[in-house]
Amino acid sequence: AVVSTQSGHYGRGDELDKTKYYFYGCTVFLGIRVIVYPANLVKTRLQVQKGTSVYSSSFDAYYKVFKAEGIRGFYRGFHVFAWGVLFGQAYITSYEYTKHHCSNLNPFLQGLIPGAVASVAGQTLSVPADIITQRLQVQGMFKPKDFVERTSTTVATDGAAAKLQAPATVKRRSVIDISRNIMKYDGISGFYRGFMISLMCQVPTSAIWWASYNALLESIGMYARPNKNGRHSLYVQGGCGILSGAASAIFTNPLDVIRTRVQVGRIRSVRHVTSTLWKEEGKSMFYKGLSARITAMSSNSLLIILGYETVKRLSIKDSASTNNRSIR
Repeated sequence: AVVSTQSGHYGRGDELDKTKYYFYGCTVFLGIRVIVYPANLVKTRLQVQKGTSVYSSSFDAYYKVFKAEGIRGFYRGFHVFAWGVLFGQAYITSYEYTKHHCSNLNPFLQGLIPGAVASVAGQTLSVPADIITQRLQVQGMFKPKDFVERTSTTVATDGAAAKLQAPATVKRRSVIDISRNIMKYDGISGFYRGFMISLMCQVPTSAIWWASYNALLESIGMYARPNKNGRHSLYVQGGCGILSGAASAIFTNPLDVIRTRVQVGRIRSVRHVTSTLWKEEGKSMFYKGLSARITAMSSNSLLIILGYETVKRLSIKDSASTNNRSIR
């Protein structure tokens, strides 16, 4: 059979045409990034602001970004973010390879362990791009400090600290400008600012996502059983993807807030950033930007799982398809 009846996934790694797999994968996931990027940008801006100093809610953030910056404002930094499709291939390849070696485990662990391993591989490559992307995303929130009101929240948009204020017209800094400033003030290590907290956030996020996805497929399978080849419909897979995205967003949101503050701000100490967040936000630090993150991750999860399963369907080798038809 083409699919494991436990997981409901389509196609083992050795049954995929790798050329088709990587071509379709890059194309599909680039499209997905275009769709989910605005929610990612809003989530980042909500997380770096102090309290509600700029945006009072996710809806308010969408409104103000659109009013002050137009549609283009939602795609600030996207040209760097788009390179993530290449890092995503390293992620999914690591996931598939590890999952193959975990095939004797239960569905939950088949997702948990490969999801964690894949995240380590993906983060090692993607953190520098994340650093630059986040600094591009928040540029619409700042003015040089000589022109702003007093506030204690600072973000490193360049060598001097910039301060939060409502979106305004500012001199936009390019990828090259930001990269030069990172090198000037932090050196090469600046491109891996918050790498450990990034791992602490993204590894459990990925592990929880795949583990809950597999567990949900297993549970829902009792009511919506897969076909004779063990494959669930895209409707079932998409629904499980949405729920998995929401679950992982809720459980790991505090870590994501800390990660964003460390990577965007001038202070590297996770302990100091966490302490400052607690003083400024209190218990609200646990759900700061949560609604935007749930929206981003749920929609992202739906699109990714549909794209992932569709890409695998399109990439099945002709010989595997023939064997599958003969089994039927």
